[in-house]
Amino acid sequence: MFARNFSQSKSVSRRLTDPLFLLLCCGSCVLLMVAAPASSLAADPLPLKYKWEKGQQYAYRVKIEVSMENFEETLSGVEQYDVTAADDNSFSVRCSGNLNSVTKSKSRRPFLPPMRMHRHRSPFAGLSGSIAGAFEQHTLELNRFGEVDTVKGSSLLPYLLGHLSQINLIPLSPNAERTWSESEKSSISVISSSNRISSPLRGPDIEKTMGAKKTAEYKITGQEGDLVTIEASYSYRTVSTIDDSGPEVELTGIGTILFDQKQGCVKELSLSYKLIQRSENSTQKIPITLASTLLNAEELAKLQAEQKAAMAKHAAEKKKREEAARFEIPENIDAELKTILTDLGTNNVLKRKAALQKLSQAKPAKDNRDISRILIGILESKDITVVQDASRALAVWSTKEDIPEMISVLKEVNILGQESVMEAILKHETPEGVTAVAELLKEPIKAHNASKKLIEYGSGAEDAVLEQMDPDQFVVLVNVFRVLKEIGTEKSLKKIEEVNRTTTNTSFRFQAASTVKAIEARVN
Repeated sequence: MFARNFSQSKSVSRRLTDPLFLLLCCGSCVLLMVAAPASSLAADPLPLKYKWEKGQQYAYRVKIEVSMENFEETLSGVEQYDVTAADDNSFSVRCSGNLNSVTKSKSRRPFLPPMRMHRHRSPFAGLSGSIAGAFEQHTLELNRFGEVDTVKGSSLLPYLLGHLSQINLIPLSPNAERTWSESEKSSISVISSSNRISSPLRGPDIEKTMGAKKTAEYKITGQEGDLVTIEASYSYRTVSTIDDSGPEVELTGIGTILFDQKQGCVKELSLSYKLIQRSENSTQKIPITLASTLLNAEELAKLQAEQKAAMAKHAAEKKKREEAARFEIPENIDAELKTILTDLGTNNVLKRKAALQKLSQAKPAKDNRDISRILIGILESKDITVVQDASRALAVWSTKEDIPEMISVLKEVNILGQESVMEAILKHETPEGVTAVAELLKEPIKAHNASKKLIEYGSGAEDAVLEQMDPDQFVVLVNVFRVLKEIGTEKSLKKIEEVNRTTTNTSFRFQAASTVKAIEARVN
């Protein structure tokens, strides 16, 4: 596994990046378009151009697979281009998209995926992980041969793979050669692997920056109808070397690109890389594959429909949040409480948070369902900015009559509000409320908080917890036994003995043995 992270950036007079090479470079550099030696194919020039026009939309399904020493990571998603301007010589595109990361351990041992400083859902946030970058519009201006004139924003990917926005905008030969290449000077920055968490405003720590050289070669190897096959090879190496072993950091790759002459765009590409890090004591090689395929008309229409539905959902949620902030202030409350609720009903987030904090610190003399309903409405609106404060306030103001609504909220509330909503439910000691919390032992993300609250609740939760016992569900079983070790009684011992007689699951018996021992030690 890499002990350190790497990034690259650059500034170029004619091209800002080499999109196929997928690297991020920095520092001054010189870019040269170098014509390759003539070959037998060169006798017949083959002009290739991007034919993107204003108003068109293109989308690619991207998949990146990385094989590390202890785990595999897959980054997959859709990258989208909207053509915002075009003339005979150039065009501009607005880029958007995201890649979801899934990690899988290569062994059966528990595995925690590595933390990454630029862990935004969208790579369009940029390498630095800055909050501003996440909202910055990402646009490119290019000529018809894929040469980038200007870039606004960033879409940097991990593993030195460059900009997501430029993966499918490969450079073409302005002179219609069948073989062409590029070469440029650049640099690679090593990001510190220290445990200090970088600030979103400050960005990562740069340990050192090394000079590097990058080359890319392209060769047209075939044509079938409108589809032109291009073979590509890449080399990216630091100037610094480790003894006679080679460059300190090296990325090499080969791949095949299919370019559609009729559409004037890349139809698909498949690339294989090997990223190598050398030190005085070791050499690590990381295989990486990248595949990208243009969505057809039907797939694009489906994507657009999904985006439209997502926008409609977002608009509905926004409306719901706005409605949750509009409520009638009850008449039967004192002046101080009226002032708090007045602030809660504004659009000012800071005032709303302050009002909710005051409600969470209050000590109401009696139940007031008018206030608890207001708080439930805020939680139902899924307003992320106040969910934690609203749930804490609900733990103070909830009533027994609110149990059905609170159970519904518990199923949807995010991790910031889960614990307090559980507390709001459990304080009323209703069977349905305890069961609702106990059922969360089946949900991996919510089980930890549920276990904690059920243990605090005590033996009164024992029946509800025993109902979740399933000898064939190992993860659920671990959560159930975690609680029973602390609150279980003779009833739990009897239930465990019954299951032990009928199950052949060795994992259950192993877990059960330690649980029985803990319960007996506590009960006796």
